[in-house]
Amino acid sequence: MSLVGSVSALVEQLRLACLHVPGLSAFAAAPYLFRPLLMVVLLGVVAGVVGVLVNLRCAEFSAEALVHAVFPGIVAGAVYGGIRYIIPTASAVAVVAALVLTLVSRRAARRSASEAGTAVVLTSFFSLGIILSLAKGDMSGQLEALMFGRLLEVTDERLAQALLVCLVALALVALTWRGQVAYAFDRTGARASGLHLLGLDLVLNMAVAAVVVSASTAVGTLMVIGYLVVPGATGRVLARRVRTMVLTAVVVGVGGGYLGMALMLAPSPRPVSPQASVTLCMCAVLLVAVASRRVRARWVGRRRAQVAAAGRRGAATQAAAQDTTQTATQAATQAATQAATQAASRAAAESRGERLGTDPVSAGVAS
Repeated sequence: MSLVGSVSALVEQLRLACLHVPGLSAFAAAPYLFRPLLMVVLLGVVAGVVGVLVNLRCAEFSAEALVHAVFPGIVAGAVYGGIRYIIPTASAVAVVAALVLTLVSRRAARRSASEAGTAVVLTSFFSLGIILSLAKGDMSGQLEALMFGRLLEVTDERLAQALLVCLVALALVALTWRGQVAYAFDRTGARASGLHLLGLDLVLNMAVAAVVVSASTAVGTLMVIGYLVVPGATGRVLARRVRTMVLTAVVVGVGGGYLGMALMLAPSPRPVSPQASVTLCMCAVLLVAVASRRVRARWVGRRRAQVAAAGRRGAATQAAAQDTTQTATQAATQAATQAATQAASRAAAESRGERLGTDPVSAGVAS
């Protein structure tokens, strides 16, 4: 059985299993809705993992450049081979684009130059894609579909191709994960430890390009940047450890995809774009995360201020109590000293009187 046939059989089994699952029955009842749901879940998982590295490396502009650089391959596949050849053709162009962008970015990093080279790669590849789209006449409608995607038109064949490309992206990231994290946090230390930084750059760009290729027919080349940036940024906001960031990013990617699909099914006077609703839901989650972090930071700041103020009040009270205790102790010591002195004086007087053989009081009267 071919890969497409295996994926088709697996999708059908999953659909039948989800027919009575709350929250999934509405999608499982219609195959044309269930396949897009699986696609956004797949993209959410892969883009969540890759997006964390993009965020840690501050490579959002490079990801945007790759999104536009893969566009000629997507157009060439659609125009000259049909929709079924979009992912294979885009994959070949993605390899070239990732290699070119890696070399350009590497040279700019060595010379501490700007990202002008990255911008040139972005505009030149994207312009080439537009020229290819007009090579066979006016194809503005198909060009719009390639740029904005057709999520509800996902077939078993496209799903199988996207699954294969996503597995390649996950494999690339998994094999270089430790090096990628070390590179993201300490570039100098990673170089000193013997890591091949050029290879790590190339692997990350290849993984980003794979996400772009797998999502091109579903969410379009313009919306895919949301998958690469938003889940990773949300994980960065909510988590402190890399593993927690990855888990959070995957949850945001999958959850945003599900919420976007559910929003599309909600009653509305006008149709809602599923790919746009998916992206907006992920952006809404990011905004909520940022707001919650600010609220939590303010609460923590106020709590720390209250604890500090209480500590200062406690210290002042303790100091005052110590002063009072010290004063009382000194007063008691002085009183005891005076009493002892008076007793010693009386004892001395009585002793002198006994030596004279008279009572001290009588002696005083007689004198």
